Order: sequence, then C-alpha cells, then structure tokens
Amino acid sequence: MDLGSTLNEIASRDTRLVIGLSSGTSCDGIDAALVEIHGHGDDIDAALLSYVCVPYEPSLRARARHAATSDAAELTRLNFDIGEAFASAALELVAASGREMSDVDLIGSHGQTVYHDPPDGGRSGATLQTGEADVIAARTGVTTVADFRTADVAAGGSGAPLVPLVDWLLFRKAGESQVFLNVGGIANLTLVTERLEDVLAFD
Repeated sequence: MDLGSTLNEIASRDTRLVIGLSSGTSCDGIDAALVEIHGHGDDIDAALLSYVCVPYEPSLRARARHAATSDAAELTRLNFDIGEAFASAALELVAASGREMSDVDLIGSHGQTVYHDPPDGGRSGATLQTGEADVIAARTGVTTVADFRTADVAAGGSGAPLVPLVDWLLFRKAGESQVFLNVGGIANLTLVTERLEDVLAFD
C-alpha cells in the first residue's frame, strides 16, 4: 500500500489515535501529545490523552540554535539527529500513556525550524525544518507525515501560524468570535469566528 492509500485508510476510520510532535523556535524541548480524534471533515472532535515535553540534550539544543549558520554536512547530520530525538520523544510519550506504539495510527511532526523567511513585497518565501520524518517512522514503526510549513510557503502563504484551521474546527461557537493566543519564541494569534471564511491569523 502506498503512502496516499495508507493516509486515506487512516483518515476514513471513525477514531484515530495520533501523536503530534513539535519544537518551537526557542529550541527548549520537544512537545509530544497523544490525541484521540473522532469524526471527519468539519465534524471532528479531539481529546488529549497524554502529553510530555522532553528537553533537548544540551549539545543538541546548541546545534539546533546555530543551525541557520551551519554548513551542509552539519545540517544534514542535525536533521537525522533531531529525527532521533523526536522519535525518542514519541516512544517516551506512548510509554507514559500506558499504551503501545502499535495502537498509534499516525504521527504528525512539525520538526524543528532552523530558518524561516516568509514572502515579502513580491519576493517568495523560504523555510526549513529539521527532524527527518523517515527516521521517526523507522524508529516507531508508525506512518509519519511532516513538512506542513513548507507546503503553505510553496503555495504563497507565510507558513505561520499553522493552527488556524484546527482552532476553528475544535473551538468555533455559533454566534461568537474568540481569540486564541500562542506565546512562544514568536507569538501568534487566531481570531476564530463562526464562519471559516472570516477566520484571521497572523504572527
């Protein structure tokens, strides 16, 4: 079965157990969440089952913080080393939850951003995340998807924030507008309204 068929099969299930992995621009650690997702399309719900934040080993954190000025050899090595760290975080999360990795349907990994340059004045954007998804998949045995930010930048978007659609799917309320603020290395805000077309988000 190819990846597209695998993802379609996973998406068709009424309930999916998914691990989300991410690390912010501060490089302080890897956030790992185990989430149970129910439903499809606009009618979905998600429940957080378990969460851990795994600090980076100091030398790996230092390398990640200086990645933007690294040469190709170091950047390539770092991509795989961060993939190993993300895989370890996923394994730690599942162990802490009392479940088995074989229970997990999918892993989504944002990775570690090492450089981000959004479009500006007609100039196209560019972005790079490390944390090789194939390493995560190989170590966990779970189908892994990644490179979420690059797809948005390639389509002409700014690549950030990444969460507006999820904010709308999970938190919208009829007749109400809400603001969600994510405070990290760079803060971002999402204005969630009743209609998806009116959602506004920015760093």
